[in-house]
Amino acid sequence: MITVTAPTRIDLAGGTLDIWPLSAQFAPAVCINAAINLSATVEAVKTESANGVLINVAHLGKTIQYVKAAPERYKTLFHRALDSFPVEGWEFSVKSLAPAGSGLGGSSAVLIAFLRALFKIRGENPSRDSIIEFAKNIEARHIGIPTGTQDYIASLYGGINVLRMQSHTAVHEKLKIDRCELERRIVLAYSGSSRLSARANWLMFKKAVEKKTEKIFQKIAENSLEVERALTAGDFAGAGPLLYAENRLRERLGASVIPAGLRRTFAAVRKKGGFPKICGAGGGGCFIVWCEPAQKPAIAELLENRSARLLPFRIASPSIKITGGKP
Repeated sequence: MITVTAPTRIDLAGGTLDIWPLSAQFAPAVCINAAINLSATVEAVKTESANGVLINVAHLGKTIQYVKAAPERYKTLFHRALDSFPVEGWEFSVKSLAPAGSGLGGSSAVLIAFLRALFKIRGENPSRDSIIEFAKNIEARHIGIPTGTQDYIASLYGGINVLRMQSHTAVHEKLKIDRCELERRIVLAYSGSSRLSARANWLMFKKAVEKKTEKIFQKIAENSLEVERALTAGDFAGAGPLLYAENRLRERLGASVIPAGLRRTFAAVRKKGGFPKICGAGGGGCFIVWCEPAQKPAIAELLENRSARLLPFRIASPSIKITGGKP
């Protein structure tokens, strides 16, 4: 049996800017994220049947029988991956610990875990850059719009990551800070309302390339560099206001980015001394609150009283395990 685990992520700064050509248009900028253990897991078991592939997706409550000739409208991300990298005679069990529509990159983590399992079965060992390119194109074909890369980076590298956007390239680096400081200072919560990240990202992307939100994204890019400087300098108290500054900028990208109920929650959080920031493209899903460690209990209680679901997490790394001999 092959077991692949791929972390999801909390994005701290510069989200959406990882989508080309925004990554070039608003350079210099950074996208910063932390991989977390609300992971996607794929288990692959060789079956006695010589043909066919079965995929049991626990978090969606469905079983998929892969058929290469399936009509386009019925294809899932699993179909897309298997069309590109076929195997036969395997059964997959898939689960994701991230809530649906959470803004934590759950679907991307599932795709990365599934691709890594396929490559292990096929005896292939592509580079992480190649896997990112495969995943980006598979997902773009599936949803029909451009996709970013920060989710794949978190799922493949784990830890705390910086995607450094320059006018001619984007380079991945590890952010060398104490991960325990992030765990001590971040409250992660689920608003209770899922959202479709693909649509939200597309609307942001469309407005940016049409120059309707150019000044806002330029400020998000400049602020992302300030977040990096604060974190690398160990100025964790100074990082909170900068994360909140990005959140305020994202509010200006559209009324639906932070729904009215969540805005009221954020206002209450600010009164407790916390600095809230929406995760991903917004519209619901998860959010974080950056705060002093001593403030976490009061902020957690406030969020629970407002019907948010707290999501305990740890900074995480990906893994691959093989049991019972070679695949």
